[in-house]
Amino acid sequence: MSGLLPIDPRDPDPEALNRVASILRQGGVVAYPTETVYGLGVDPFREEALARLYALKGRPAAMPVSLLVRDTTMLEALAQDLLEPARLLIEAFLPGPLTLVLAARPGLPPGLTAGTGKIGVRISSHPLAGHLFACYPSPITTTSANPTGRPEARDAGRVLSYFPEGVDCILDAGPLAGGPISTVVDAAGETPVILREGAITAAQIAAVVERARVPRRSRNGMEGYR
Repeated sequence: MSGLLPIDPRDPDPEALNRVASILRQGGVVAYPTETVYGLGVDPFREEALARLYALKGRPAAMPVSLLVRDTTMLEALAQDLLEPARLLIEAFLPGPLTLVLAARPGLPPGLTAGTGKIGVRISSHPLAGHLFACYPSPITTTSANPTGRPEARDAGRVLSYFPEGVDCILDAGPLAGGPISTVVDAAGETPVILREGAITAAQIAAVVERARVPRRSRNGMEGYR
């Protein structure tokens, strides 16, 4: 049975964080807040955990899942060939509500790339994120905590209503402020492409990249990141 665990995102109980780390190490599923919506986290390098996540959400295997990382060092361990537009976007908007789709390093689990050769990565500005990585210093998944096709969850109660079973721990940091969901940008090439416009607008992306054409369309099936 899924259960709520109240937590102060700025000063979390170390025992609660240790519990989360134990769940992730054992292939479990944790729901946690980001700056936009609640997400579902598993260790993406545990095949059984990733399979469990896909089954829980009813997510097609062809839809890749993005990862939450602690910082640019962890990001660069997953992505390669960072071009100048990607570096500009990282400097301007991360940590924050932006997922970048980048060229993946070889050897990543197929479920993370869905055969695209790309990986979605995000650095969250939510205060709990840094505490999570202090107890579990490895990337975790950051797909939204809702069944595929349903509205995003912005409070822990909604997560519980979606998943009364199957989530080992729901970190309840209270309701989120609302507002737009995160923006997803394919920055694997010289010209970034917006796959989903959200909290960071197309105009903001274009202003940072300068003169880069940023069409509002998706390509290569990467619209699955969320």
